Formats: sequence, structure tokens, C-alpha cells
Amino acid sequence: MTKLKISKSAGRFGPRYGVSVRRRIAALEERQKKKQPCIFCNGVAKRISKGIWVCKKCGKKFAGHAYYLIKEDSSNAVVKEERKPTKEKEAQKSQSKPLKKEKTSSEITEKETKSKKTKAKK
Repeated sequence: MTKLKISKSAGRFGPRYGVSVRRRIAALEERQKKKQPCIFCNGVAKRISKGIWVCKKCGKKFAGHAYYLIKEDSSNAVVKEERKPTKEKEAQKSQSKPLKKEKTSSEITEKETKSKKTKAKK
């Protein structure tokens, strides 16, 4: 007799839908079944429907991700702060570029006459 694989919650699908899809579903459902922290009071939040959550402790109703809540870390704020200087640098670079010199009417007429002469030679 062969040894059976542990298929977790996606075992209900049997051999259907392919291995990678079943693995993804199993990982998602495993994360979804864990207790989700409330973003306001760190109590336990319960999912009502897709993206709608209610905290059991404080009773607040809020929107979040569809299957699980993501805790906002201070590390995300650091990443955002690191991005700001690069945007500022790009803005400074664009401002420091010299403006293109506008052509005078005499320069424009000179180019037009040169182009007419080259066309006439052809």
C-alpha cells in the first residue's frame, strides 16, 4: 500500500484542479482560519463577508483584505520614508536641467531655406 500525502483542507477536491492550485488554496485557508487581530484594539476580528470584518472586543466594523488581515508594521512606514527622498531627488534633477533655447525667427527661416535647397537638388 502506498503512503498517502497530507492534503490539508484542499483534500476535499481529490485529484481535481491540479496540485499547485490545491496547495495555494490549502495555504490560503490555513492563514484564513487563524484568529485575525483587530486593527484598532488587537482583539479578535471575525470575517462577515469578503473584505468586511467585525471586532468581537470593540465591536467596530471595518474593511480589510478579503481572506485575512494584514498587520501594519512600522517597517512599512520606513520603506515609504525611504522612497520619498528618491522622488525628491528626481524632482530636483528635472528642475536643474537647463531649459531648451527657443529658436528665433531668423534661425527658423535659415533652416527652412536650407531644407528647400536640399530638396531642390534632389
